[in-house]
Amino acid sequence: MRIENLTYEEALKELEDIVEELEKNQLTLEESLKKFKRGVELYKYCNKVLTQVEGEIKILLKDEYGNLNEDDFFVEV
Repeated sequence: MRIENLTYEEALKELEDIVEELEKNQLTLEESLKKFKRGVELYKYCNKVLTQVEGEIKILLKDEYGNLNEDDFFVEV
């Protein structure tokens, strides 16, 4: 399945499964390389999705009059 068609949760689960398979050390070198490449693609996709979601997060803040105001949430990296 194409990575772009996966949800974040599906991509993360597949990435976790790949890591588990690689840690078992029961794959051939060729299979390991193929899984590793797919894992890197999945990691990049998950990171991209998280970055996009981070940009959409808003914080609701109350001002001194009790009114709710929406403010962007930024994470310093």
